[in-house]
Amino acid sequence: MIADGGVPGADALRALLGLQTQLEGAVTDKEWSAAAGMIVKKLLLSAGQTPDSLAIIKAAVGEEIFIAQLKSLTHHQARQLARRLDKRVPDFEVSTASAAVAHARKLLSAVTLPEPLPEPRQEIEPPPPPLPDPVSHDVPPPPAENEAAPEEAEADATEETTEEKKDPWARPSVSLSDGPEAEKETTDTDSSPPPPPAGSSYFGRRSFRT
Repeated sequence: MIADGGVPGADALRALLGLQTQLEGAVTDKEWSAAAGMIVKKLLLSAGQTPDSLAIIKAAVGEEIFIAQLKSLTHHQARQLARRLDKRVPDFEVSTASAAVAHARKLLSAVTLPEPLPEPRQEIEPPPPPLPDPVSHDVPPPPAENEAAPEEAEADATEETTEEKKDPWARPSVSLSDGPEAEKETTDTDSSPPPPPAGSSYFGRRSFRT
């Protein structure tokens, strides 16, 4: 029973363990081991222990502390422990304290402890995608090496359109393969002017110049 205002022993022990760094100069590691050994010996003497439960305690405090408390048991205490762990053990196998301790250690070594659960791995979230840059998205991509810039392409298209336009007032060229129309046009151009009419008196006179 805990008195009013008292602290449970387990809570007091946990509180002291929390102050271990502050108590380092006053309480040595050997004294911490002695305190843990007292609890281990209490468990070895108490009823209701099994090979599985003692194997877990042994793994918790370590081989050195546990075996030291096991060897500190008297002949009577060691025989009682061996018989609690193995009710069918013959008397001659636990006739001495050392034989009873050896039998208890044999039973504990045969226990397979459960493997500790792996710590949950923290999943690393992928970084968020970068925000779009409005300035860089408005700028058109540079033209490829084989492609001309938009301004140069427009200038080339304008020049080609200008060259394709024909002068409506220009005279069509005449080729030798134009057929009858080309021959007629050439004849009209090269022929001499028509002769004067027959009744003209001017051209009928002879010149009387001397």
